[in-house]
Amino acid sequence: MATSPLLLRPLLLRTQQHIISNQRKLFHTTRNTQKSAASPFRDRLKDLRQNGTPELVFGGLVLAVVGIDYYLQQRNDRQRNEMIHRFEQEVKQDEAISRKEESELINKNGGVDMKTQFQCYVRRVPKQFDGHKCLTNLKVGDIVNVLQEGVGPDNKYNLCSIERSPALPVAADEKRIISIGWFPCSCLEKIQ
Repeated sequence: MATSPLLLRPLLLRTQQHIISNQRKLFHTTRNTQKSAASPFRDRLKDLRQNGTPELVFGGLVLAVVGIDYYLQQRNDRQRNEMIHRFEQEVKQDEAISRKEESELINKNGGVDMKTQFQCYVRRVPKQFDGHKCLTNLKVGDIVNVLQEGVGPDNKYNLCSIERSPALPVAADEKRIISIGWFPCSCLEKIQ
C-alpha cells in the first residue's frame, strides 16, 4: 500500500497537535498537583493575607501594649501619691512634736530654764529656709538670743529665740510672743 506523501502530511500534523495538547494538559495538571501538595502552608498564608489577619494581629498587639503601659502608669501614680501622703503625715507628726517641745520649753517654770548664752545679729537670711524646726520670718539686722550652740545636722545650727510683738494691739495682760527654732551659724554674727 503506497500512500501519497500529500495525504500523510495532514494526518501527521493532526497527530503532532494532539500529542502537544496532551503534553500541555499533563504538564499543567502535574504542576498544579505538585504546587498544592507541596505548599498548603503557603496557600493558608495567602488566604490569611487576603482577609486582613496580619493587620488585626498587629492592631491587637498595639492595643495590648498601650493597655499595659496605661496600667503601669496608673499604678506608679497611685504609689507616688501614697508615698507623698505618708510623707506629709510624718512631717505633720514631727511638726506637732516640735511645737509641743517648744511650748514645754517656753512654759517650763515660766521660761526660767531658757538661759541665753549670748546674742547675735542676723547677717543674712537663707533663701530656702523653711523647715518646721527653723526660726523663720527673720530680717537682716534682727537680734536673736542663742539658747544652745551646735545643734542640728553637722552641728551647723544654733537654737535661737526672738521676742516678737503681737501684730494686733492686745490687752496689757497679754504675754509677749517668743519664737524658738534653729538658725544657721554662718548667718549669725555674735554681739561682743
